[in-house]
Amino acid sequence: MTPRHSPALEASALGTVLTLARERATEGITVGDLADAAGYSPFHFSRLFSAVLPMSPGQYLTVLRMDAAKRLLLAGTDPVIDVATAVGFDSLSSFARRFRATVGVPPAQMRQLAARLADAPLRPFRLGDPGQPGVRVRMVVPDAVRPSRDVQIWAGWFAQPAPLGVPRGGVLLDAAVDVEIPLCPGYPWLLANVLPAGADPAEQIAPSRLIVAVHPQPIVAPCAVTLRFSPANSTVPILTALPSLWRPE
Repeated sequence: MTPRHSPALEASALGTVLTLARERATEGITVGDLADAAGYSPFHFSRLFSAVLPMSPGQYLTVLRMDAAKRLLLAGTDPVIDVATAVGFDSLSSFARRFRATVGVPPAQMRQLAARLADAPLRPFRLGDPGQPGVRVRMVVPDAVRPSRDVQIWAGWFAQPAPLGVPRGGVLLDAAVDVEIPLCPGYPWLLANVLPAGADPAEQIAPSRLIVAVHPQPIVAPCAVTLRFSPANSTVPILTALPSLWRPE
């Protein structure tokens, strides 16, 4: 029988693997490597990991690789194939499919998105079915964490309590105000993040400082909720390039 570990030891092991994942995600590190570092079998490690973070360790590695890819695309002019290789993908087609599914645009269009934002700053918009019942959302951004006096806030519906994949609906606001957001069947998790108003395109697409809020329970019926924002206390970056969801009129 595998010995039981204390919660403190498990927390220490988790910290070790999160650091290892962040440092070596683009080098082809595997879930088995993380499990070895934590001192567990891959199966037991995956169960423990998913009990703490809202995703599997394999998903976490993919998140880190996609975030690194976003930043490489925005920071330079290297061909997409070179970016794919740099973040641990052997296949350009596999990388392009995964990138589009998680970020919202093909990797080849990431730089064009940044250029478009430089010419046309992001304005408030809504996504979703306005015929769905609404959820009344109160946004609270404490002064202690507010990145600037004026902020933009995105609140969107995701399939799980982590920013994996493209949100099916949501709203971008120009201030922390109460708002009604239509429910999104099949996407019950409400996640939100804050950006300084007027942030440069790269910061809008790949925020360097994460101020976030996550409703702790799935929402499937009309109700009133409060989203209280705080600095992200996990190492899960925001994948979706939110500006890619905006379609200027």
